[in-house]
Amino acid sequence: MSRRKHKVAKVIWRKLGKERAWGQATIGENLIEIDPRLGAKRQLEVLCHEQVHLLFPGLSEGEVDKAGKALAKMLWAQDYRRVLLNPNAKPPRIS
Repeated sequence: MSRRKHKVAKVIWRKLGKERAWGQATIGENLIEIDPRLGAKRQLEVLCHEQVHLLFPGLSEGEVDKAGKALAKMLWAQDYRRVLLNPNAKPPRIS
């Protein structure tokens, strides 16, 4: 089985009111856009959903939705959260 390396997607946080979407993926550009007004759990779910679109562009929307929700549910249960740091703050020390 061959393994392909996937380039990390660029994620942009911007209001998507005009697009009437919580998130969107641009496959050719490896780009994900997420509406920052979403709650933390929904942000994680939408981020997973859009990443699945990039990784598996041939899947149906229903399959992508199911996979994104399953990934987000598992990550949330393991206490994964987005942490926003002040850009001028020192990163936390991990020992």
